Amino acid sequence: MSTGVPALDDVLGGLFWGDNVVWELDGASADPFYRAILRLEDAFDASTWIAVRGAPSRLVPDFPRLETVGISPEYTSIEPSDLLREIRSRCEAGKRNLLLFAPLDRMVCAWGAELTRGFFARCCPLLLDVGAIAYWSMDLRETPAAVQDTVEAVTQCVLHLDKHSVRVAKAEGRDPSVRGSLLHWHDEQEGPVLFEADVIGRVAASLRTLRRSRNITQRQLAQTAGVTSSAISQAERAERGLSLTTLVRLSSELGLTVDDLLHGEDPSTYQIGRRIGDPRRAPEPAITLLGGVGSEVRVDLVHLAARQAGAPIGRHSGRGIVAVSCGLVQVGLGNHTPTIRGGEVLVADCAHIDGWRNLGDREAVLFWIAIAERA
Repeated sequence: MSTGVPALDDVLGGLFWGDNVVWELDGASADPFYRAILRLEDAFDASTWIAVRGAPSRLVPDFPRLETVGISPEYTSIEPSDLLREIRSRCEAGKRNLLLFAPLDRMVCAWGAELTRGFFARCCPLLLDVGAIAYWSMDLRETPAAVQDTVEAVTQCVLHLDKHSVRVAKAEGRDPSVRGSLLHWHDEQEGPVLFEADVIGRVAASLRTLRRSRNITQRQLAQTAGVTSSAISQAERAERGLSLTTLVRLSSELGLTVDDLLHGEDPSTYQIGRRIGDPRRAPEPAITLLGGVGSEVRVDLVHLAARQAGAPIGRHSGRGIVAVSCGLVQVGLGNHTPTIRGGEVLVADCAHIDGWRNLGDREAVLFWIAIAERA
């Protein structure tokens, strides 16, 4: 699904059904990006604004199909458990849902930090499971650190937004190189306009993010880098750059690599291969979740209808694993045809695995994992 902003789609590859996108607000508003995806509301079966306190969003009058949940003229607030039940009841199976949440700092004002953390930690996986797309936001100056930590740990996408730039802080299901991508932006009547940042712009956004995350002043950062406070101030406004020597010194003093300095402090420690998961469509018969031809590890998700046969997508060298999630699957291995049940795996040389067949009367699901031999 599109974000409604082509340049952002180019970076993220669009949105997966089930993505929870959290906009980290650093002196900026996410309204232009909420409006951008709302302009695509015909692609959704339902679009909903969710708030727990205060007046409805100013977006509501501009989008007549946007329903409001959580507040009404009769009720000025709602409890977390009641809101979770309402959201669950609205996200019907087989429906494309868009949910836009009021800022999390408003939830904190209404419920407190602990209840807000608990609500997010339960709601986010729920929306992933039903294949909804959700936009959330939190003001980094107002939202407690404990809530921010929970959000960043649980959600699928985190986009850091200030007045000048959008930085991809987290993007599950994408290539690791997507994290740290930086775009400059400004708002126009037709919607947000984004374009790739130059090196000076990347350094400016990195310094602003670094100071916020470490809670240090421009003067302290300047002392660490061995330059003047004025130099850091100008660099943060993208009026001048910093030399490579200065960046190396700064990263060394902070215990970072230069790459981490420019892409964000928290390097990705895992990869997820997301399935398409469009609520309106049946599962793809076979889809590559991770890797490709020539990759060290490739993972395919395979659905087999009753009695249906299939084979690996392409040929691979190295070891192969057939891991059956559900069903009864017979694997072709030359003259051998072993059968494995749901929850079981088979490991063999990739070259020996000819294919597989669902022996049951119901759909079978398996993962085909090819691991290349190390040189």
